[in-house]
Amino acid sequence: MSIKSNIKEMFDSTLALNQKVITEESSKKLLADYGIKVPPYALVTTPGEAETKAAEIGFPLVAKVVSPEILHKTDVKGVKVGIASSSEAKMVFSEMYDRLSKEYQVKGILLEKMVPPGIEIIIGLQNDPQFGPVIMVGLGGILTEVFQDVSFRVLPIDDNDVDEMLRDLKGSKLLKGFRGTEAVDIGILKEALLNIGRLGIDLAPYFESVDFNPVILYPRDYYVVDAKIILRENIQPEIVSMARPNSKYMDLFFNAKSIALIGASPEVGKIGNSVLESLVKHEYKGKVYPVNAKDYPEIMGIKAYKNLEAISDPIELVVVTVDLKFVPDLLRVCGSKDIHNMVIISGGGKELGGERAAIEQQIKELSNNLGIRIIGPNCIGVFNGDNRLDCAFQGHQRMLRPKKGDVAFLSQSGTVGIAFMETSDSFGMSKMVSYGNRSDVDEADMIWYLSEDPETKVLGLYVEGLGDGRKFVNAAKDVIKERKKPIVVFKNGRSSRGAKQAASHTGSLGGTYKVVKGAFDQAGIMSVDSYEELTGSLKALTWQPVPSGNRVAMVTNGAGPIIAAIDQFERLGLQLADLTDETKKKLKDHYPATYVIGNPCDVTGSANTSDYSFAIQAFLDDPNVDIVMPWFVFQDDPLEETIVDVLGDFQKLMRKPILVGAMGGPFTKKVSTELEDRNVPVYDSVTTWVSAAGTLAKWAKLTSD
Repeated sequence: MSIKSNIKEMFDSTLALNQKVITEESSKKLLADYGIKVPPYALVTTPGEAETKAAEIGFPLVAKVVSPEILHKTDVKGVKVGIASSSEAKMVFSEMYDRLSKEYQVKGILLEKMVPPGIEIIIGLQNDPQFGPVIMVGLGGILTEVFQDVSFRVLPIDDNDVDEMLRDLKGSKLLKGFRGTEAVDIGILKEALLNIGRLGIDLAPYFESVDFNPVILYPRDYYVVDAKIILRENIQPEIVSMARPNSKYMDLFFNAKSIALIGASPEVGKIGNSVLESLVKHEYKGKVYPVNAKDYPEIMGIKAYKNLEAISDPIELVVVTVDLKFVPDLLRVCGSKDIHNMVIISGGGKELGGERAAIEQQIKELSNNLGIRIIGPNCIGVFNGDNRLDCAFQGHQRMLRPKKGDVAFLSQSGTVGIAFMETSDSFGMSKMVSYGNRSDVDEADMIWYLSEDPETKVLGLYVEGLGDGRKFVNAAKDVIKERKKPIVVFKNGRSSRGAKQAASHTGSLGGTYKVVKGAFDQAGIMSVDSYEELTGSLKALTWQPVPSGNRVAMVTNGAGPIIAAIDQFERLGLQLADLTDETKKKLKDHYPATYVIGNPCDVTGSANTSDYSFAIQAFLDDPNVDIVMPWFVFQDDPLEETIVDVLGDFQKLMRKPILVGAMGGPFTKKVSTELEDRNVPVYDSVTTWVSAAGTLAKWAKLTSD
């Protein structure tokens, strides 16, 4: 970041006067320095100057009061439009200046050439608490707040980011010419956005927000009519995070051969008892050292220790279930014993505030100073699907541990982590991390480690708020582009009320979802709208090949769900495939006249396994089809159970993704289970079914870019 000396002087002098608003004439001078177009203007301080400058600028004019104390000029009747002569400009100056200077500190009146009507947009800059400086563009000018048609990206931005932002806008058709209006030169608009983005990254340490509203667009020009710059109370030179992910010692969380459990207990019902049972009574083969201050000689038949210092053997991982107030001393012992990994299951940290937050801050500082990586506090820990290292405190009778697979899952919520452990048993799990308050290890560290993990091919996250959002999206961008591993995220806390609840839950900062969504899109992170869509998308990504595009072919013996699915195609970036003439003829020649031939292909309630098999084979052979989506009413008697073997055989070919939809009771669930045993994903919800296809299509686009 670099800032010109004259601009720095302007900002510093404004802050020195205990003011936060950069007045409009200064804002417009700043914009001109960055090549951003503004209408001709002049700041006048006397009636005579108003008369002279008005004639120089030309008519019609708008007059605006300039005061660091007036943020919304219209609220104080500080704007007058349509000034048509020098004498009128003089009269307006006198009335406005005399009236407002009695109550406010007025620098003068800004006279500005009125520009003709055009397409109104808003462009904004703000410093987001998770991402630092971000840029927003929206259509509508003063109607932006009504329509909420805006798109965000994290600064800096490039040409591709601008293209994506404009495509995000529902009203983008207006820019291309609508009902006889001439199209806007997108190149000129892009140049303006890139210049504003450059300004935003340069001035980021100073501003809280910057609004360019309205910006008037014309076929071959534009003007920023109004600019409002609000400064931060304190300059923040490090506002643009340069942090990089740190995977040092991360592997020992999952592959430790020796674990000390602090708070191990012989009492059933205690968390320390449940965690010990998970580690010593099931599939983990490493050595476990129970630690309890009551000095038990043994727990669960294993030699126990009064404290960590009493263990003479090397320890690779410490798991903590005691109160956080004991953790600082435990960290110091770990430092003396060259132990670099700790999982803190215990809660009661920054989410409670006050003294408890101070304890967690001390833990964070000791972690950094001693080189000890921490997962938690306030979490259920980690699970390795390969060696079965498992420090979850949910009993095995109540919570299923999934089979080994290639999906890694990271969850800020222990509850969601528990649910995913069981949900993922159908397709398998490589690693699971419940990370809670992330006093040290954060989302960026984890995805970077998992991008290097040969056991992991697909990453899923449940997120309420991000720590260093910029660090996370930068790491995710590298994981996706360089390591070619897809990342799917379900972000909760989207409303202001939901974000507040997320903050009270885990001590996180929920943030504005539109900003988060823009940052995710910019990085290539695929976001979904529910837990069901998250698990459904991960299942499709781990079992199915990457499609060539977004063109879908559908076959069904029940048309209702197909109609509901197609209604969601545009939202998810899908389209119905236009079958080749050869495929259409093949279907028409094969099926009876009572079947509806085409795409979708309705083989009616009379369909049998052969009918489905023929259509699916035709779709697999058609070069215009990327994804095959059969929907089944398995309850229909003509459809034989041999469909399971047919679909299983198609799956083995891995030619194109095949996503099955079906809803129903016991028989449907039985057939669905048999299909999933053959790695054919089945969805009992139309929304989840289509969302999974949308995720595959997005991943196809990301891998082809």
